[in-house]
Amino acid sequence: MNASLKKNVLLCALLLTAAGSARAEMCNARFFHDGGEIEIAGSGMLSLNARMAFSKVKKTGPEVCQAQVRGFANYGLMGLVSGSNDLDHLLLIQGSKSSLSQPGSGKQAEQANFDMRLLSLFGYGAPIQSAGQRFPAQSFRLTLGDPRQATTPLTVRMGEKTVGTRQSIQTALGQQSCWPVRYARSTDPTVANVRGVTIPFPQIQSQITDWFCPQANLVMKQEIEYSGQRGIIEVKSVK
Repeated sequence: MNASLKKNVLLCALLLTAAGSARAEMCNARFFHDGGEIEIAGSGMLSLNARMAFSKVKKTGPEVCQAQVRGFANYGLMGLVSGSNDLDHLLLIQGSKSSLSQPGSGKQAEQANFDMRLLSLFGYGAPIQSAGQRFPAQSFRLTLGDPRQATTPLTVRMGEKTVGTRQSIQTALGQQSCWPVRYARSTDPTVANVRGVTIPFPQIQSQITDWFCPQANLVMKQEIEYSGQRGIIEVKSVK
């Protein structure tokens, strides 16, 4: 698999398994500073080991910022695709929109646009105040693969989210008091066409529990139930 295809597959895998309804608060995230790092690992439907380091951070507003991002990711998705990728990009954030470009070139990275609302790391658009609190259902449409090829947009649907009773859980930052946020997530079957290579993605229906930890202001762990199987994506380290 060539490097360009690997990058596209990795992005598709991350979006399919980490889709959520968070609004962009990455500019104020715990790791978004010079010398900041975050490592994420996943098992089950998505096997993942990814680490990102941040440098040359600039903030011009509460939701406008940029940083140099370097790191790596090893991944596998449902046994369909697997690979590894080195990361070296300039990340630009404006509100809920984000883009990646090649450092020093101003050239946009291939298939690197994405919407930060798809990453359920940073919250839900409003503070969690009590068990039983609800957040509305949402859906997004994504274009996977090479935008120059004929593609079928992927629809990601998240059901209404319900906050459970706050619990103490073990995290990479130690014992934390966190809110479980539960919801259903589904995607329609689609295909991604990348430089003439067609990658099929089946329909995915899963039940999600996000463990949002206010002290860290991050979803430190996401539990996934899919076709009787269980998976987990969690923050392994952050600084």
